[in-house]
Amino acid sequence: MKPAVLILCCALISACTANQDNEPRSRLPTDAEVEAYNAQVPPEDRIVCRQETPVGTYIPKRVCRLQADMEETSDLHRGQLRRVLQ
Repeated sequence: MKPAVLILCCALISACTANQDNEPRSRLPTDAEVEAYNAQVPPEDRIVCRQETPVGTYIPKRVCRLQADMEETSDLHRGQLRRVLQ
């Protein structure tokens, strides 16, 4: 009985961690890759990576986006905060 329960538990755990789309998981670029990419592109196309803590968790997550997108999002959030605080 115990081996069957152990096998069932292992199967459940592996099913939870399996990639549902059967596609390779994308990985974030390393700092060296980002630096090499940024050296080859104009300033408006540069990538910035930083640690962000999603709402509802204390676990930071590395996020890489275009610098222009991050600035635009920051400006939008700053404007929304100003409107709420007025």
